[in-house]
Amino acid sequence: MLSFSRRGLLLLFTICSLLLTDCASTSKSSTENDAAAKTFATSETKGIVYLYRPGAGFSSAIQTPIKINGADAGGTGPGTYFKWELEPGKYTVSCASTGSSAVVELDVQPGKLYFVKQDYKFDVILGSKVTMQQTSEATGKKAVKKNKLIISTYIK
Repeated sequence: MLSFSRRGLLLLFTICSLLLTDCASTSKSSTENDAAAKTFATSETKGIVYLYRPGAGFSSAIQTPIKINGADAGGTGPGTYFKWELEPGKYTVSCASTGSSAVVELDVQPGKLYFVKQDYKFDVILGSKVTMQQTSEATGKKAVKKNKLIISTYIK
């Protein structure tokens, strides 16, 4: 009879889970919309929120669902970003993986740009870990320029 250690079982489970789940496939926006979003134009009546996820090694096969105030907004893959034009107010942007969750709270003001970095790490022993943090405008713009705009399902 085969005997597996805890690590061996976790590794086997992880491999099976990855084989049974979809790779990070997202709906990319048009090249024109991507270029327009990267002008970082502001709105006099709304705040603009960018959520970006840099590309990463093995964890790039995982799509991470995003929620805004509890409503589905779509899922990020590596090297992608969302852009939302939001009415002024308080927003909770959240995501979760099998091993963790992350939340960023924003007080969106008209005429302002907000940047949130979402990251996803995978560890065979500890499982997946997702993080999010608000970043500076300079850091956010630089990162967004390297990524591709994806279509959000969030309805404002």
